Amino acid sequence: MKAEDRSRLAATVLAILALGVLAARAATGEAGYRPVDEFSYSQEEARAAWKPMAGSRPVSVGEIDGRRALSMPCNFRGTQIDRASWDRKVKLDMTACRGMQFMFRCADPSAMGRFTMYFRSGGGWYNCGFEAPASGKWAVVRIRKPDARIEDKPDGWGNIDTIRISAWRGGDADTQFAIAAMGLFGTGGRIAVVRGDSAAGQARSIQQYTEIISRLLDGLDLPHMMIADKDVRPERLKGIKLVILPYNPTMGEKVTGELAAYMKRGGKLIACYMLPKRLQEAAGIRLGRHVRQKYKGYFASINIRSSELPLPGMPAAVRQGSWNVCEASPIKGRSRVAAWWYTDKNENTQLPAIVASDNCVYLSHVLLGDDPQNKQRLLLAMAGYLVPELWGEAARGRIAQIGRFEPYDDYEAARRGISALAGADKKAVAALARAAALRKEASSLQAKGKSAESVIAAGKARLAMIDAHCLAQKPLAGEHRAFWCHSAFGVAGMTWDEAAKRLAENGFTAILPNMLWAGAAFYKSDVLPVAPEVADKGDQIALCLAACKKYGLACHVWKVNYNMGWRAPKEFAARMKADGRMQMGYDGKGIARWLCPSHPDNQKLEIDSMLEVARKYRVDGLHFDYIRYPGQQGCFCDGCRKRFEKSIGRKVRIWPADVRKAGELRAKWLGFRRSQITAVVAAVAEQARKIRPGVKISAAVFRNWPTDRDSIGQDWKLWCDRGYLDFVCPMDYTSNSGAFERMVRQQLTWTGRVPCYPGIGLSTWGDPTDVCKLIAQINATRRLSTKGFTIFNYGPAEAAGILPMLGKGITRKH
Repeated sequence: MKAEDRSRLAATVLAILALGVLAARAATGEAGYRPVDEFSYSQEEARAAWKPMAGSRPVSVGEIDGRRALSMPCNFRGTQIDRASWDRKVKLDMTACRGMQFMFRCADPSAMGRFTMYFRSGGGWYNCGFEAPASGKWAVVRIRKPDARIEDKPDGWGNIDTIRISAWRGGDADTQFAIAAMGLFGTGGRIAVVRGDSAAGQARSIQQYTEIISRLLDGLDLPHMMIADKDVRPERLKGIKLVILPYNPTMGEKVTGELAAYMKRGGKLIACYMLPKRLQEAAGIRLGRHVRQKYKGYFASINIRSSELPLPGMPAAVRQGSWNVCEASPIKGRSRVAAWWYTDKNENTQLPAIVASDNCVYLSHVLLGDDPQNKQRLLLAMAGYLVPELWGEAARGRIAQIGRFEPYDDYEAARRGISALAGADKKAVAALARAAALRKEASSLQAKGKSAESVIAAGKARLAMIDAHCLAQKPLAGEHRAFWCHSAFGVAGMTWDEAAKRLAENGFTAILPNMLWAGAAFYKSDVLPVAPEVADKGDQIALCLAACKKYGLACHVWKVNYNMGWRAPKEFAARMKADGRMQMGYDGKGIARWLCPSHPDNQKLEIDSMLEVARKYRVDGLHFDYIRYPGQQGCFCDGCRKRFEKSIGRKVRIWPADVRKAGELRAKWLGFRRSQITAVVAAVAEQARKIRPGVKISAAVFRNWPTDRDSIGQDWKLWCDRGYLDFVCPMDYTSNSGAFERMVRQQLTWTGRVPCYPGIGLSTWGDPTDVCKLIAQINATRRLSTKGFTIFNYGPAEAAGILPMLGKGITRKH
């Protein structure tokens, strides 16, 4: 090829790539896109760059539907690999961004269960799962740093040396997916949220509280970056006006010193719960002992009543159900109490909730996700007090977000969509008009520089817009509408009568209360150990059932199978262990709290406990949960070996290694596991229907039957085919509504004639108050004609905030 031809080709490729980048930016609306891989290389270079892991096939590169893209084949048909993975060596600093994004396309994702993107740093990894977007179309996928989990001991986001992409097996079929325009997004803004990645053993709590802060900032449209504590260095903090410590239980001297120096240079700090001595000195705030709640509800709200000088713009009271706090006190002349902890009886505990100085605002516990609207205002008041210009940014952001909720991208789209849906509905039309007036007021206040007032008005406008959206929804007659309730005692703060009444008033038809585990019963059981609370609080099945009958709700009692739970008496657990009834892992170690599913006495315990409920109570149904193995790691106890060898009529030479190898023996072993679980389902279904004719048998199941039947022994399609179940609830716990709908569509091909009431994981989402997303997923079940759905979980927040919004429209009683 001539030099000029090569130049023209290079220019053409660059132009195509530039269009791809612009398209990615347009699709996401995110500023600060920085390319990482645009796949502009040759086929040979692509295969050298993206190395397949064991069992995976090489990639290919080329034009796919108008984009230069990498195609990644997944060879699942006839293989035993659980995922297809590829590694890309990089030298990447991800400190000053919000995460990674790329374009994704897959014509048929049914053979892929889920995806994970990994980032290796030092001696550990960050990983984040994601769902495949809509089939057959290019769509943007974002990996947000606050959502990432930690494996081993990563060395911060500034030292990423490998990117790994994994597609997990979803079925026995070959497929492929493509990615394009991979890059970093988000410039980070002037706020840095520091995650305590160095703290061993507390990764889950650290991630949870960091994510709450990040999502509250997102709700305020305040750009920020999330950095690991190991990334705290002067160059990383350059341009940062505010550092937030959501929950940092251990900070080394180096990190503490860097933050103290940052504060000395004029930097500002918000700290939650933990504040090392050196930072206390820099902030002018003194911490003392940790104080546990005297009773549940002792730390119920953060209240400005009696405070010396509350933070400007802070709500008068913010609900927060904390269980312990750190005793904090101001230093005279340097700091002051801005808010106190109040009890649920509206009494001052005399313990400061917020102490503020000129360069620091300290909250004496972590910031929880309850009362999200007021939490947002509280966080903004804390940030705006330290960095006043953030008020203006938040005002602009809140106005922009008035109509930005699923399924709408902006105010105009929401206004048009809701108007069309509402028609002549007076309440919905009035709510829209109220939203428009408040939006106008918010814009006027923002133009006048009254940012705090503008934020409040914009927040009210958004609530009015969401109210209009809820009011515009239409109910569907004859629908099964249920909530799982994880607590045997119902909704905290309510009697069973109050909880059932609220469900019925808002159009729900059923409840699935968790009343028994493998090692505990919350009723007067003759089979299982009875929880001690029953003596004081009463038989919970009897109380719940009476309330359900009173208000016309169906009651399907939920049993957690094979997992003894935290309430199982120690002596019961010890007896199970002594009798060889506990599960043993592949590594030879016991699996805590799990009973072996192949042990005949354990099977009898599961069957008898569920039949006891049918025999003693006029329940509408029995509901299986955890009716499975915990995973492929169990169970490999001596009893399993003997029972398996008896079933196949020969000895296993090397136990348990031989049953894990591909081949005939592995297939028989997987069949053996499935048969143990199925035997219990079949026995309960047959005998319960004889004991109580008309009782409905149901199960909460994992969402991907083809792989789950092997990985956890849960052959729920077979249970449907044989009529053991009267309905099934796949736990489709994803906040991606497109992925949710795709899952349900696939599941309907497995359930056959058995009703499928998909499980919506509201309480598992990053924002469990997102009623608009919940409505979107309910509407997805209606498009697929499931004739019902099941929501997790019925608790105080759902009873107070979610139910009334659903009852306004989509589940409204006729």
